[in-house]
Amino acid sequence: MRALVLVAVLAAAALVGCASDASRAQDTVTKAISALAKGDQKTFCQQLTPAAQRKLLKVLQDNPLGDDIHASTCGVAITKLYHELSKPIRAVLTDGEVDDAKITGDKAVVHVIGVGLNIDLQKIAGSWKITGGFL
Repeated sequence: MRALVLVAVLAAAALVGCASDASRAQDTVTKAISALAKGDQKTFCQQLTPAAQRKLLKVLQDNPLGDDIHASTCGVAITKLYHELSKPIRAVLTDGEVDDAKITGDKAVVHVIGVGLNIDLQKIAGSWKITGGFL
């Protein structure tokens, strides 16, 4: 009987761990999307891995949302992108609404509601960081 109770407690703890991981992954994306809507380049860029920041710079050089954005840092790129966004798009992004995170080991995918993007994340040193899926 004790073994059964121990297994049940461990299983419940594992589920709680997954739920908090999903919640933290979602929070990372929400924070980034909301920061973009406000033009808060520092907060946005902090949510990305260095490799993702470099990838973002390349994607924005051929910007599918408007004028091409050439920048040497994530912060400069986000400032320029913010000024490209219309007020209605900023309004959609302000709340940073996301669907449930889909967790697979140390990787996650979070869908951003309203813009149809799936954002890729990786858990690094206990924190979720965005690795791609911008456009």
